[in-house]
Amino acid sequence: MASYLFPIKMALLVFPPLALVITIPFLVLQYRRYGALTFWRAFVLYTFVFYLLSAYFLIILPLPTRTSVALLTTPKYNLQPLMVFRQFFDNTVLQPLHPSTYLPALKQPGFTQPFFNLVLTIPFGIYLRYYFQRSLKQTILLSFCLTLFFETTQLTGLYGLYVRPYRLFDVDDLLINTLGGILGYFLAPIFIKLFPSYSDMSIADSKKGKRVSYTRRFIAFIIDWGIVLMATVTSVVAVHRLLGIFGLRQYLTGIYIVMVLGYFVLIPLLTNGMTIGKWFVRIQMVSNKAKATSITVGQLLVRQSVLYLGILPVFVYWFPRMARAALHAPYRQVDFYLLLTLVMAILAAVFCVHVLVSMLFHNDRLIYERLSHTKQISTVTTQNR
Repeated sequence: MASYLFPIKMALLVFPPLALVITIPFLVLQYRRYGALTFWRAFVLYTFVFYLLSAYFLIILPLPTRTSVALLTTPKYNLQPLMVFRQFFDNTVLQPLHPSTYLPALKQPGFTQPFFNLVLTIPFGIYLRYYFQRSLKQTILLSFCLTLFFETTQLTGLYGLYVRPYRLFDVDDLLINTLGGILGYFLAPIFIKLFPSYSDMSIADSKKGKRVSYTRRFIAFIIDWGIVLMATVTSVVAVHRLLGIFGLRQYLTGIYIVMVLGYFVLIPLLTNGMTIGKWFVRIQMVSNKAKATSITVGQLLVRQSVLYLGILPVFVYWFPRMARAALHAPYRQVDFYLLLTLVMAILAAVFCVHVLVSMLFHNDRLIYERLSHTKQISTVTTQNR
């Protein structure tokens, strides 16, 4: 049993950083398709990822040393079907005419190994039918492909990491794992009755997706700034290498203002209120004034200037700079920089409280949207789903 618990323990260790890496692409996909992410859908998809990770670790762990693998003389593969039954009768204490041997036989590797191979892919079949709504034929094909991937991983010695396989490629494993997926398919109706169905989750997403959540806005923010930073770095490097111009540090403020105006004002004007990040998660900036829907140039300038030239620099530039200056300033100037640091900290804290209160009371318009008379709406419709 320890040999099965160790891979699961490793999966528990690896899953958190893996979940962190896949969270943003996962959220983008969900917001792009549904406009929202309900708890149950997130639970199902993350448990599916954890299951696949655990299953993969079960077929490769524990990893032996390369030296020990190089010295192996065991067979590399078995291409004879149904050998598992012969091994069961040959390598266990089972005697059909003696019932007292039944239970001991079930505890021996001749039974436990194929049994766990069967159990390994039962959850896969359940997920395929319950959440991904695959047919029986598709479940059979996908289960076979999954176990073929597992067996290929073993046959190639972790794709060349080892000089030879350290585990047997077995055609019976292909059959048993595929059978496990099929069994999971037929067990799925139990879970469909016990838990929310796919249609229930879609209905919940439809209701929730009409509102632009703060998580959704934050994902758009990350995408936008990722694009802006990559474009800025690329441009600076190009200027250095192609034009031989150095010392651009003194122009950073101007570059930042041009960047904000170009990306966060010009692009939304051309796309009717969307940046690239907002397009990905289906958010649109519109006017909040009566008898007006399209956002105007003036509204965009006010909105983006307050946010990106006023609020954001307090967090990423002014507060850190004043704090550093207070630490390194001459003795007579320390109080001045400490005062400025305190002012920056208060401004940042006030905005954070403002955001938290708005989230708590489901107020979707922040200070920069109120000043510019704008709001954000979801562009996801029933047809999009």
